Order: sequence, then structure tokens, then C-alpha cells
Amino acid sequence: MKRITILIIIGFVFISSNNKDYRKFTVVDFSKKRIDTLIPYKNKTYVSFVIKVKGYTNDTVKIKRIGYFDIILSGQLDTIINYDYYGSHNIKCVFDPYKATEGKLKIEYSL
Repeated sequence: MKRITILIIIGFVFISSNNKDYRKFTVVDFSKKRIDTLIPYKNKTYVSFVIKVKGYTNDTVKIKRIGYFDIILSGQLDTIINYDYYGSHNIKCVFDPYKATEGKLKIEYSL
């Protein structure tokens, strides 16, 4: 019984950590850009693309969905940004530290 429980837990962790339509990360190194690609599942219906940002930064950062305008943020942040998304195409997201050199941001992208 213990083996089955352990195998179920391991399987659940493996499946839940393999999300292609969701990314969550924390930024503490503001020296590099980060590029992520969200890949929608074929048999799932989507209606929005969501960006959540929480934390602080000493200057301006940019978050960009390739092909759309930049989202410019700075200071103390706790924001949610929603876009309509009804497609089946991949979404590329770029986090650009722009003028910021320090801070701590928790960022989530999801379909």
C-alpha cells in the first residue's frame, strides 16, 4: 500500500511539473533577458492569456508577448494582466530587465 501511494505521488509531481501552458519563475538576477514559450494543449480550450507580476524592482522592466506591445512596469508591483487568447498557436514571452538592476519579482504566464 505504501509503495502504491508513493508511486501515485511521484506520478502526480511528474505530471504537474510538465506544464507546457504555464510558467512560473522568480527574478533576482536582472542582468539577463528570459524568453519562454507557452504551448497550448491540442484538446484544451483557452480563452485568455494571463500575466501575473508580484514583487519590487528599483527601475523599469518590460514584459513582452512577441508580436504585441511591451508592458512597462516599475516599483512595488502586484498586478494581473489579461489578454484574449482563442488560438492554438504558441506564445513567446520575453522578460527584459531593461533599466532595472535589482529587486525580486515573481512572474507567472499562463493560458
